[in-house]
This record gives sequence, structure tokens and C-alpha cells, in this order.
Amino acid sequence: MCKSSKFVYQLGRILFAIPFIVFFVLKIIYWQSSVDSLDNALTMWKSEVVGAFLGSFIDVMIQLEIVILVAACLLELVGGVLLLLGIRIRLAGWLLVLFLLPVTLVMHPFWFADTATRFPMVADFFKNLALLGGAFVFAAGVGCHDCHCHEEAHQRDDRV
Repeated sequence: MCKSSKFVYQLGRILFAIPFIVFFVLKIIYWQSSVDSLDNALTMWKSEVVGAFLGSFIDVMIQLEIVILVAACLLELVGGVLLLLGIRIRLAGWLLVLFLLPVTLVMHPFWFADTATRFPMVADFFKNLALLGGAFVFAAGVGCHDCHCHEEAHQRDDRV
């Protein structure tokens, strides 16, 4: 692989990481809005979900929403920073997968939305799905096994 391919890979990695860090900062700056967004999403789930198990699970999530939001912020920040710096790229990918899976399903349930709010939720859901695909690519170590990686860096990055 030539130098331009290495540059493109690094540029893509950096550009992929930046939104996670920016949105972490925005969640902290607008903390109450972040809490309200999570509360609104969980309330939507609560009103739509039937069944003892799922209803109880949503109740627990509502009680622990601050803990859940802090955990999500940490996954987003650590995954984004590791990816930005090119450190432990596979671990960064898995952290972002762990962040994106529940966020995509919980925060963007377009299947519950009314007609007026459905399109923005569908758009956000599929944007997150695309990000999830990219996170899986980094988690799988794609790019680490190409010849742009030095052997010692490749072995060092194989640790998840």
C-alpha cells in the first residue's frame, strides 16, 4: 500500500472520530438537554412497550438514566479519543459499537413515532446505523493488517 493510501486511512479514521468527541462535549455543555432527551426516549418506550419484562426493564432504565448517560458519554469519549489518536484502534471500535448499539435503538425508535416526527428519527437511526458499520470495521481491525501498519504496531493493536 502506498503512502497516499496510508494518508487516506488515517484521514478517514480521524474524521470518523471527531463527531464522537464533539457530541461528547455538547452532551456535557447541554447536560440537562441530554438528560431530557434520554428521558423523552425512555418515556416513549414506556408508553409503547407492553409486557412485564420489558416494562420493568424500561422502569429500571428510567431510574438509572443518569448512570446510563454517564456511561454512554464515557464510551463515546474514550472510543473517540483512542480512535482519533490511533491508539488501540480495535478497542476504540468496540467501545463505539457498545455506545452506538443501544443509542441507536433506544434514542431513535422511529417505529413508535407519529408522522410528524418519524422522518427525523428515521434519518438519525440510519445515520447511526452507518456509524455503527464504521465502528465495526475498526473493531474488526480492518486496515491494521494492511501493509501500511508496521509489524510491531499490528501486534500491539491486536489486543482488544
